[in-house]
Amino acid sequence: MKIILSEKVMQLGDKGKVVNVKPGYARNFLFPKKKAVLANAENIKKFYEKKVLMEKKLESRIETLKNVKKKLDKIDKLKIFVKSGKEGKLFGSVNAKIITYNLRKIGVKVNKKSIYIKNNFIRKLGIYNVNLKLYKNIESNIYVEILSK
Repeated sequence: MKIILSEKVMQLGDKGKVVNVKPGYARNFLFPKKKAVLANAENIKKFYEKKVLMEKKLESRIETLKNVKKKLDKIDKLKIFVKSGKEGKLFGSVNAKIITYNLRKIGVKVNKKSIYIKNNFIRKLGIYNVNLKLYKNIESNIYVEILSK
């Protein structure tokens, strides 16, 4: 039985792939869990229409992320002011959420999940290199300077 996968299924393939499976596997597992649909002319047409829309959305998303990367590359250092004690230790820590908040203050919208900090947080004053992975091949590095209030 030919089916179109609605999502990635282990040992079968990725989303959108047309595969041959046994009818019982399709009826009893794939169809009830909405992991696949029957590969008839109507469903194939719907899938390709969805695929075209998804590709257009992805292209526009990549374009906006390239613009964000340009803005990030223009930043010399992102300065963050926090309370600290003696010897440069912070009260608390600086994490991806705080960096995202400070980037939004200067007009750069970034998802906090795209920020990679060594050890996941910063606990001392200083200058740190932070990697921002915006998409598969779109990434940027910025320097974050942690200063005392």
